[in-house]
Amino acid sequence: MNRLTLIFVFVFSLCTFAQNPNIQLQPVLTGLSSPVLVTNARDSSNRIFIVERSGRIKVVQPDATTATDFLNLSTKIVTGTGGSEQGLLGLAFHPKFKTNRKFYVNYTRSGDGATVISEFQSNATNRNVADTTERILLTIPQPYSNHNGGMMEFGPDGLLYIGMGDGGSGNDPQNFAQNIESLLGKFLRIDVDRTEGTLPYGIPPDNPFVGVAGRDEIYAVGLRNPWRWAFDRSNGQLVAADVGQGSREWVHIIERGKNYGWATWEGTRCNTSKPLGSPECSALPLIQPFLEYTHTAGRCSITGGYVYRGARVTFAQGAYIYGDYCTGEIWQFQNGQSTLLQDTTINISSFGEDESGEIYVCDLNGGRVLRLLNTTSPRNLGTVDAAAYNKEAGVAPEAITSTFGTGLANGDFFAMPSAPLPTNLGGTMVTIRDSKGIERVAPLFYAGAQQINFQVPAGSATGYGAVIVKINDTVVSSGAIKIEAFAPGIFAAAANGSGVAAGKVQRIRNGNSTFEEMFERDPADTSKWRAIAIDLDPPTDNVYLLLFATGVRGRSNPLSASVNIGGTTLPVEYAGTQNEFVGLDQINILLPSSLKGKGEVDVSLTIDGVAMNTVRVRIK
Repeated sequence: MNRLTLIFVFVFSLCTFAQNPNIQLQPVLTGLSSPVLVTNARDSSNRIFIVERSGRIKVVQPDATTATDFLNLSTKIVTGTGGSEQGLLGLAFHPKFKTNRKFYVNYTRSGDGATVISEFQSNATNRNVADTTERILLTIPQPYSNHNGGMMEFGPDGLLYIGMGDGGSGNDPQNFAQNIESLLGKFLRIDVDRTEGTLPYGIPPDNPFVGVAGRDEIYAVGLRNPWRWAFDRSNGQLVAADVGQGSREWVHIIERGKNYGWATWEGTRCNTSKPLGSPECSALPLIQPFLEYTHTAGRCSITGGYVYRGARVTFAQGAYIYGDYCTGEIWQFQNGQSTLLQDTTINISSFGEDESGEIYVCDLNGGRVLRLLNTTSPRNLGTVDAAAYNKEAGVAPEAITSTFGTGLANGDFFAMPSAPLPTNLGGTMVTIRDSKGIERVAPLFYAGAQQINFQVPAGSATGYGAVIVKINDTVVSSGAIKIEAFAPGIFAAAANGSGVAAGKVQRIRNGNSTFEEMFERDPADTSKWRAIAIDLDPPTDNVYLLLFATGVRGRSNPLSASVNIGGTTLPVEYAGTQNEFVGLDQINILLPSSLKGKGEVDVSLTIDGVAMNTVRVRIK
């Protein structure tokens, strides 16, 4: 039996070794050239981006099986031969990429092999292609062709973190990792949104060596080669796997100003081959890794992964997913123990994460990207704005939303649409985990076996999150939900996002206000709805079309909206909260007498530049 020794706060645990038959690898893309990273832009597009070591970045649209070139840097980089670890190694998208189009790359340049950190932008009119204008932020000389690090990521603080290896060779012969005047063997942190003096970036004022001896860019010291690492999207912790020398592999939680020991320590082993100038083990306190394993059974190089916070319950929430490059084993670490998920033949160069938190694997030599799936995960059939029913659009905080599946409730349960709504109907509850990992219980309108209508909790962060359905505390469905600050939709009578509009007609005559119906069941087929003609006579009446909607209250102020009714463009008098029904919004339009005789016409609304779903009304 193969054994892997794990450390968890000074406690050694044995692993479970039978691989999990429910965890499967689903091919996403093949025919790649040495893929080394999968990531996403966090722009609500749900695209994934694949970094090829040879110099290309590929973009893959949602559910696509082919990729297109996003950026080609092959003429700028060196990949080397033999044991070289050079190439295009990292990619990070600015937190405001959706608006500023900025992203950052990490590569080793041709000529001298130095590490270059550069800024690019996507094309203004085609976000699937990058402009080639480069702004170089940082250049770091590399003495050898290995231990280049390569991973970059923006932290919860909006700053760019860069993982740098110790410069290469073996046992850090020039003691770079412990030298605070060198950027090698460190975690760096810079501010890409400003410049400082002659620097093309800013220095965060709380970086540990600001104002004292040492490079201002340094965030943490004593790293060997933090090849792949990630921030836990729930708590913001930086979880970094560090590739060992010849004995150990380990994972630390990286914190500001700390010294993680290399080359004095190799994990928890005192390194007797440390270079001249590196402290003695007795003089450098050990920072305990939360995970460590030895080079047994062919294991030789850890590939760091992600703390799982996905929507599909592929793994337990908070489990750390990682692997070994040499053996192809994929592990889950939780509660102080590692469990083998898959024993593959893949040279695992990297793991990756999409916007909804699902995890991918890069097969370096096989030229593939694969998605990790769990065949026992409860499946969700989709979540949409209950008004627009647009599967491509998102939903807004406080919007009325529908999620679909099977076995979602033990019957049909309804709630009165007034505040406060219940959060439990017949044992069914819905929880929304937003893009920041914060979970909130959703208020419920209706719970049935195949559909639940709920209100997205106020305060839910934008981006991809998860909608989780439980019956009596047992998860029965889980899936992705895209939350946007503004995602308006108009209700239709048939509750399918199209056809006859749902709403009221308000008539003001001689200062008196009355309300009239504008849709009814079709007597010829009571499963259908038909529009009731709106009478615009007499011309002295003010007749308002009141459309029911949701997701509108998140609009900007002042109101920027227009409507086209039967080819006539009209202003919108009001768009906002409708106070009689929780989550319901209302749009008011004054109908001019010039619309008389139009018959059944389309109503097309645009608010804050967002086109809403088209509905129909009838004008007498």
